[in-house]
Amino acid sequence: MNELEMISKLLHKPDPSDTVVREGRRRLQNAQARPRRRSFVWLTGGMGLTAAAAVAVAVVVTTSGTPVTVTTGSPNGTPHSASAVPTRLSSTQILLAAASTAQNRSDSGTYWHIKADHSVRAGKKTLPTKSSESWVRRDGQAWVPSDEGDTVYEAKGPKTFSLADSHVSFSQIERLPTDPEALKAWIADKVDNGDGDADPTAHEWFVANSLVNLLGDLPAPPEVRAAAFRALATIPIVKSIGTVKDGLGRTGDGLEISDLGVDLKVIIDPETSLVVSRSYRSGKDGKIYKEGTTTVRVSEWTDTLPPVVPEPERTGPARG
Repeated sequence: MNELEMISKLLHKPDPSDTVVREGRRRLQNAQARPRRRSFVWLTGGMGLTAAAAVAVAVVVTTSGTPVTVTTGSPNGTPHSASAVPTRLSSTQILLAAASTAQNRSDSGTYWHIKADHSVRAGKKTLPTKSSESWVRRDGQAWVPSDEGDTVYEAKGPKTFSLADSHVSFSQIERLPTDPEALKAWIADKVDNGDGDADPTAHEWFVANSLVNLLGDLPAPPEVRAAAFRALATIPIVKSIGTVKDGLGRTGDGLEISDLGVDLKVIIDPETSLVVSRSYRSGKDGKIYKEGTTTVRVSEWTDTLPPVVPEPERTGPARG
């Protein structure tokens, strides 16, 4: 039986309860065999398919996170012998636990509120960090922050979201497949037939990246989010990098998705199943071509909308 068949069997078994997941994670963390090592972690933002395809095939400049370690047995040793080796949660364990948590989260609320910081560096040029924030109603109407502080104004036109290099509406997101294989097939079809210049040799990476973006930005229903986590668990290039911290000091489960010179890293909050940070990095011969950071500060459903003010008047050059 190969790894994908084993995972497929896991996906058809009932998920463990939240209590079991939390208790298992507590035991793993309490059973650490040695102090954690500190290491530098790149926390950078998601990458669209077109942008990723423009990156030359390169050698990944790898970084690593801090692993959660427990003492396990080995063929030649007992769990407490000198020959015991450290291990950590696998990507499959992380993703199936996140799927269970995601499926039990509520999506009740009037507005999808998301706030994130984005930074990009291309070559030697570092662009200023930008913040984005919006409140989106289920009919697609959006509000964005005004320049006056804790107020918002109504954005023009219905809000759409980017998924697999396609623009999708709120209603389309709510109708996404809730079966992991069907969701993966839906995204694969968009990747293969979309407007982007996706490299066919990196098809698996593009599908994984789209699933990460769905989990990071989109107001997907709990069943769809759970399906996305389970779909990621079937992709072999998704690897665990242990417990890591994001730019705000929040600790989460780290995953790495690498293929054809693009290194994508993801941090998942195990308590909420939210993707709190995602990153990409590409390089060759020790040089970094491009890297970016998306750190999600808020990702929630809410019934509260800040006070609404009129849209500010914009001034610009006269049109001739």
